[in-house]
Amino acid sequence: MRPVAQRLTGRSYVVSKQIALARMRSNVPPVVVFSMGKTGSTAVARAVQDATGDRVFQVFRLDPDRLAQAERRYRAGARSPFPGAMHLWESTYLVRRPPSAAAPWTVITTVREPIAQAVSAFFHGGVRRGVVHDDAPTDTLTETLLAERWVRAPLRWFEREFVPAFGIDVFAAPFDPELGYGTVETSSVRVLLVRQENFDVVPDVLARFLGRPAPVPVPARNEATTKQYAARYREFLASVRLPGQVLDEAYSSRYARHFYADSELERFRQRWTEGSDASASST
Repeated sequence: MRPVAQRLTGRSYVVSKQIALARMRSNVPPVVVFSMGKTGSTAVARAVQDATGDRVFQVFRLDPDRLAQAERRYRAGARSPFPGAMHLWESTYLVRRPPSAAAPWTVITTVREPIAQAVSAFFHGGVRRGVVHDDAPTDTLTETLLAERWVRAPLRWFEREFVPAFGIDVFAAPFDPELGYGTVETSSVRVLLVRQENFDVVPDVLARFLGRPAPVPVPARNEATTKQYAARYREFLASVRLPGQVLDEAYSSRYARHFYADSELERFRQRWTEGSDASASST
């Protein structure tokens, strides 16, 4: 049976998934980077894995129904050997083994200024859909960004994904924007919340949170400046202007007001109304 399975791996989605799930089995409670995309989560996951030598699960969804929907969408357009499927398979593994007092999870969640996250996610997904290309005018891209409501996604991520997974309302826990990170602990999960804008302090913060003897360096990963759309992305950031109504919705949200100070939100607003060479994103 093993030679048959080996031949099917990479050609059969079901077989590849089952082999991947089998390799994830462990009696050690998991370390999970659970975040929305384009918030530096890839950089953090790789950094923690490199520092500890243990598997780090990097996932974007833990709700069974939403996971099943995402897997159906993926399989509808899947190409062998299933690039990107590991995120789905890791989510499947974790959903089948929820956190408990006997097997608690260590969770790291990264957040980012919501408009910047939305723009970066829009470009990342837009290239694959053919919406983003070198000839796409800024006005057209802006209209699509707004029509598809990309800005609303980060504002609702915690209610949509985090609360169902852990029963934790992070907005009820204190968070100091000046520090740029905070923790929440229950009997079944320890959570570190950290802003992408404060990744300069992350090496020391991760070391303390994970009980490591030395800082955990976090090299940049998956930056937009290295993507095929890098030039168009920079041009868009420098020239885009967003309506006040959209900025009001973003910056008056619980999400924005919990993780960012009023003075920061005002600077963000100026960026998107006056133009700026906003920094490139990481996943």
